[in-house]
Formats: sequence, C-alpha cells, structure tokens
Amino acid sequence: MEWWEAPGIEGREAFDEEILYLNNLTESLAVPRWAVLVRDLMPRWGFEPCSHRFFVGLEQVMTMIGEGRAYTRLGGCSDVPLTTLRDLEAVGTQLVAWAENGRREGGSLPWLPLWSPERAEAVRVIGVLSLAACQGPVALDEAADRWAGQASTELARSLVDGEESPLVTLLRHACAYNLLWGLRRLVTSLGEPELFTPQVCRDALLLAPQLDPGRLPLLRATAEALVRWLLKKPPTTCWEGQVFALLGPREPVREFLVASLYKTIKLWLVHVDNLHGENRVYFSLI
Repeated sequence: MEWWEAPGIEGREAFDEEILYLNNLTESLAVPRWAVLVRDLMPRWGFEPCSHRFFVGLEQVMTMIGEGRAYTRLGGCSDVPLTTLRDLEAVGTQLVAWAENGRREGGSLPWLPLWSPERAEAVRVIGVLSLAACQGPVALDEAADRWAGQASTELARSLVDGEESPLVTLLRHACAYNLLWGLRRLVTSLGEPELFTPQVCRDALLLAPQLDPGRLPLLRATAEALVRWLLKKPPTTCWEGQVFALLGPREPVREFLVASLYKTIKLWLVHVDNLHGENRVYFSLI
C-alpha cells in the first residue's frame, strides 16, 4: 500500500484498477529481485519532480531498466547538488557581509532592501542560517534555535521562531528546485508589509511554469515516450528515441517496469493538474 500512495491520496484510495493490474503482474511474472529494487526507486514520496536533480534520477531509473540492474539514484528528498550548496554559501556570505556594513560587495545582490538596523539583523539571520544549511540539517536546527532566542527584533525572530517559520521551512527543503529564488524572495519581502510564505516540496510545482518552464513539459514528454514504447510505436522525436534507447528491447519484465514507471509519473501529472486547476486525460494501462 505504501509504495503506491499517490500524491494527495491516502491509503487504499490509491489502489485503482491500473495498480491492481500491475500488482498482479508482479505475481504472475515472478518479477526478479533487481526489478523490484528498480521499481522501488521510481517517482513517489522521496523522489519527487520538485527536486533539483529529479530528471537526472529519472534518467538513471530508465537506464537501470535497460541494463537490468539497480544502483544508487540521485534526485531524492534531501539531495542537494554541490553547485546549489556553493551558490547558497555564496549568498549567505554576502548577506552576512551586507548586514555588517550595509554595502553590496562588488555590486552583488542588487535585490537587497534598503539598509536599516531591523532589516540588517533579519538579513544577518537569513545569511547565517543559509551558511548553517550548507553543513546539514543538524547545524540548521541549532542555528535556528539559537537565533529564535537571541534575536532582538520581531522581524528577525519571525523568520526562525516555530516549526513553520518561513526561513526554516525554506532551508529544510533545500532539495527543492526553487530554493535560491525562494531565498531571494524572502529577503525582498523584508521591506514589505508581510513576509513571503515559501512554497516548498510538492507545492513548489505550482511555481514551475514561471521559475522552470521546461520542468513540467519534460515530465509530460517522458510519459508520452513511455506510452509509445508500451504500444510498440516508433519514436517520433529525438527525445523519444533517447528514451527508447535507455529502456532497451521489449521483454515481459521490462514491460512491467516501464508500465510501473509510467503509472508513477502519471500520478504526479494528475497531482500537478490538480495544483493548476487542470483536467487532462491520460493513457490507461488497462
């Protein structure tokens, strides 16, 4: 039951006829261990389209299907690329420097608000916690607890006080593709009547058309390529041809895995449609 839980759906409500069909295939095909391991690496909770490296991990899963073996996959929850950590460290360092001297070093971070003692402390908190997040969740929580107790202004305290405080929420989801945009938006909101409320994890997909226009179309294109492979139709684009090459030749276990992969992506697409108020029709496995 847990493996098939769909985005936004609890328990047995997720067990539609397609899932029952795939579960029956698991038994009738006597699916080998490697194939079960690959299926368990497919997009579900813990491997979600909001991740920085989701499509890297998705390509790895398709490669595993073609090669007939499972191995470590990127793009899961808490997976923050080294390049993102480097950018986060750079922004954190610049924010702390600005809080101390009120200057934008080298013309960087032009989106900072006008300097004031209250905003300076708030920006310092954002910078310090950004640097702590580069060291991991323990360092982040310790820094948040420390600043929640020592902040001298309500603005700075509101950033870190409580489990759902905006800064802590944002940095705890550093694996989401909109991290740096959210950090910038939080800083700019220091000069506004209300602080920015981050949209993280699955809700970050609501912003994908504006922040990462290719993310959702690529997810849909992947689903369409899997359908063509299942229907034994030739690829019509270079992208579909590459997907076919990764998946390898057809045989019963691969067909089960490709159908399972399509189903997991389809569940996410339905979730995305719900976020955006859309109602699309998708290919049915049965």
